[in-house]
Amino acid sequence: MLALCSMLRVVLIALAAPNSGALKLNSYEASHKTSSQLSRRDIFTGVTAAAGAATPFLTPLTPAVRAAAKPEVSYELTIPQPELLAGIAAAPVRSIIVTGANSGVGLAGAKLLTAAGHRVTLACRTQEKADAAAAKCMAYAATPGDKFYSARRAGGVAVGAVCDLASLASVRAFAASVKDGPLDTLVLNAGLAHGQTDKEPFRTADGFEETVGVNHLGHFLLANLLAPTLARSGNGPRLVSTASPVHDPNSGGGDVGAPAGLGSLTGMAKEGAGFTMVDGGPYDPDKAYKDSKLCNMLFMAEAARRYAGKFTVNAFSPGLIADPDGFFRNQNRAFATVFNTITQVAGVGESNEFGGSGLAYMATDASVAGATGGWYDSAPVGKHRLSKHAPSVEAQNVDEQKLLWTLSSQLVGI
Repeated sequence: MLALCSMLRVVLIALAAPNSGALKLNSYEASHKTSSQLSRRDIFTGVTAAAGAATPFLTPLTPAVRAAAKPEVSYELTIPQPELLAGIAAAPVRSIIVTGANSGVGLAGAKLLTAAGHRVTLACRTQEKADAAAAKCMAYAATPGDKFYSARRAGGVAVGAVCDLASLASVRAFAASVKDGPLDTLVLNAGLAHGQTDKEPFRTADGFEETVGVNHLGHFLLANLLAPTLARSGNGPRLVSTASPVHDPNSGGGDVGAPAGLGSLTGMAKEGAGFTMVDGGPYDPDKAYKDSKLCNMLFMAEAARRYAGKFTVNAFSPGLIADPDGFFRNQNRAFATVFNTITQVAGVGESNEFGGSGLAYMATDASVAGATGGWYDSAPVGKHRLSKHAPSVEAQNVDEQKLLWTLSSQLVGI
């Protein structure tokens, strides 16, 4: 009952003063707050407790749920949503591959890119999912526009293809099928997080713990197989990775539960393909997801260095999107539905459309041309913008970047 009251308190304040200073989402005040001066952490404490009250059988929160409660950081650059959308149709037409494009942010981004006249390959786990998603993209491109995105450019094409990142054989087959074609942008977007009550790890076809296997290793192989194809592009080739602020233990999501941390990568180094956790510890689905996002950031930095002069490499976050049919599909559905609604009402969540606009921006916009090794976070929370700033301290560890690359290469056989 107390949790339900917390929810009502937060939601009522949010509804009563959405455009005033009453709900201080951009503050991070440690003490002496009145009921009209809630910090972002207060809001997330209230809404997550409320979601728990509404769903008595919910699993514990994934780290992504609390990601928006992070403290303020210094931004090198901030891009509001209108600017994310403004240049998509004006940019030179690009050939783009997006993994995980059958739902969530990947599908939203693919729809925008198709409507803006680009050639998009939707790489998904099955042909059925890929074809259905491609049809949605073509249907969206055929409309005259909507309130979210009104621009249209003729010639956009969306096609579906199979790329199951939980199978290295599938990744290799997909790469072989597209390596001789044009490729200007490769977006490593697919991702998963398992339910927090899972006691044993799920495994990929090659025996990897599935969270790191899909989120990092499958993408690692794909990026390396397609690097020569990407490097041949004369259209400012780009590699983009969808990451998360939970890679950083100092972020609002990263400081809940066990923090991301790969240690000396003992699990990968000593256990090989059968590793359970990268650091060699016991299975923790919460930490496995955080670690996979840290792997994404370490990979991004090392790839930017290795492929300098050939193509750019950057990472971005689509924000907190508790879509029960998207990223939250492996969480308790009742919880995901309730939490998604509450975060939207409280103004701390993002939408698939925003995440898709960030993806499309990173894939095409002229302002990103030449920029490499950057982290574009969805911050400040709930403000519908990307902000470039430094990643976590561990993500900047050059020795760790190199070691992860070496061990990942051994595991995927390149």
